[in-house]
Amino acid sequence: MAGNALALLPPKAYDLLADQPVSSKGLSESEKSNIVVSAVADTDGSNHVLSRFGDPIWDFRPYFEQSNVADGQKYIPWPGDCSQELVDDCKAVLYAWFKRGLPGSKPPVAMGICQAAIAAAIPMMRWLTALNIKGFDQVKPIHVANYVHYTKSRLTRNASSVYDSLRILDFLWVFRNDTSSPLAACPWGDSSLWRVSGLAKQIGRTETGKTPIIPPDVQAKVFNYCEEILAAAPGILNERDAGRLGFRNPALVRIRDAALYVLSITSGMRNEEAIGVEAGSWRSEVRDGVEFHWVATTEHKTGKGKVEFLIPELTVKVLDLMWRYAKPLQEKLTLEIAELECNPTHQDMTDRMVRLAKAKRDAQKLFLCTSMSGQSASTGYHVDALSNAGSKVSFRRLAKAAGTDWQLAPHQCRRTYARNIVESRMGRSSLVFLKWQFKHSSMSMTQLYASNPMQDASLFDEVLEEMTDFKVDLIESWLGEQSLSGGAGREIKKARAITLKSRTALLAETAAQVHIRATGHGWCLAQEKGCGGAGLYEATRCVGCKNGVIDESFTDIWKGIYEQQIELLSIDDAGPAVKQRAERDVQWARQVMVDLGVLLTPDTSNLNGASNE
Repeated sequence: MAGNALALLPPKAYDLLADQPVSSKGLSESEKSNIVVSAVADTDGSNHVLSRFGDPIWDFRPYFEQSNVADGQKYIPWPGDCSQELVDDCKAVLYAWFKRGLPGSKPPVAMGICQAAIAAAIPMMRWLTALNIKGFDQVKPIHVANYVHYTKSRLTRNASSVYDSLRILDFLWVFRNDTSSPLAACPWGDSSLWRVSGLAKQIGRTETGKTPIIPPDVQAKVFNYCEEILAAAPGILNERDAGRLGFRNPALVRIRDAALYVLSITSGMRNEEAIGVEAGSWRSEVRDGVEFHWVATTEHKTGKGKVEFLIPELTVKVLDLMWRYAKPLQEKLTLEIAELECNPTHQDMTDRMVRLAKAKRDAQKLFLCTSMSGQSASTGYHVDALSNAGSKVSFRRLAKAAGTDWQLAPHQCRRTYARNIVESRMGRSSLVFLKWQFKHSSMSMTQLYASNPMQDASLFDEVLEEMTDFKVDLIESWLGEQSLSGGAGREIKKARAITLKSRTALLAETAAQVHIRATGHGWCLAQEKGCGGAGLYEATRCVGCKNGVIDESFTDIWKGIYEQQIELLSIDDAGPAVKQRAERDVQWARQVMVDLGVLLTPDTSNLNGASNE
């Protein structure tokens, strides 16, 4: 699939691009302005220049392989309200990065150049222009410090965004020999961008700025809403096929939006991978009597290429529905492709080549939309793959229609998927998710990965990272102010009085070393010796056990255990053995209720000093 996608890109003018200088330094203004930044070749081998160094806009459209990037994000619109000296030096360092890469690393892809220009270079140039600074040789340490403060004040919770926004200063220093007015000193002094941005503080635990997990109640509302939309979809598609609904009808858009959410939340795909799914790219197989379902797509972030994701049967049905949804849009793309191939005067040759390649790449996609991207108003709408920006709008629309004010976004689905696996594994939520997604609750991540080497390995890394975060959060909550019960819980409460030099380091180290298992009514920390699992079936054994921790998340469960034992004591003909056991268990349950702050004082008259380990 990755190879096919590359084949559909218009060929770069390799000979022309290879002949370009790797630096703009030392060239005359005319020579520098005429450096070819981007170009393509047609089927006859003729070169067509898209952008030159001196152009006010750099066009990288043919250089993007991702399906979910809108054409508007593939240009760099260099600002006309900043000094030419600032603009030329930013152009020079980004061009050097694009041609040579940073020391010890490969050159970036076009998306990296566009993002660096739009997120870092252009905002910084405008900020300097407001200070009447015309060249980077005028930038002093005080300016850098103020700009760092300004950037952090805009991006208060996201160190990664701060890093991206300040990165142009790193390029200006690393490639200072390519600039006309170089920085006089390293912008970070004896430090580094890694530390200044705040990323260095997040080693081992990246809580600041981390993608939020969709809350369970929001997941339930949105998923139930999507199920309702998809259940009604066949009838709506019948209306469309009968010619009674247009392509942009809101009912049809809702079907696409709902299907995209279901695919994203049940597979763990990134948005670009979900948008990259093509017709017929899913399959089913039976192994050892268990049916598995896989969907293939292309992974661009780490460059792995074709990967497969495990999906539940429900999602297979959703993809089948989307295939039907997409067919008329795919047919429109096919007609446009034929027109572009047969009518060379339809557009400018270069634009025609770029649009033709884009149409061919999208021709088999499922998540399509009608768009005016790259079109003039007179041209009207054409069919495109849904962009990342369009997906964000779709998800916000879904959340609002489902009755929640959560700011739902596509990138939240991947982390939420990983957390759902962890929550199920740790017993905080039911095992329904694992049985639905992984077919068997005892299947380990290693077994799952071994079952299909074409899976996205980075998704498993994120699940393991989420497991670590879960354990760190859990242990941190125990060291806080919440009430605890159980033998280990009471010891942890004593440990709260110990002064710690680095609580964060302790949490990270402890989470890596401690095995935490859910029992359904508490947590078990037993490493080697323990009750052998008896506490799973006899909940009150955990109350006095040195390996047991019962925190406030289990309060309702222990209320239920307490009420059940009280009810059992009220039965007259249960027999003396049952009565004695119930009297003992009601006191252990009462002890937990007291520890958790639900009852005021325990009644231990019937415990008789008996150990419960």
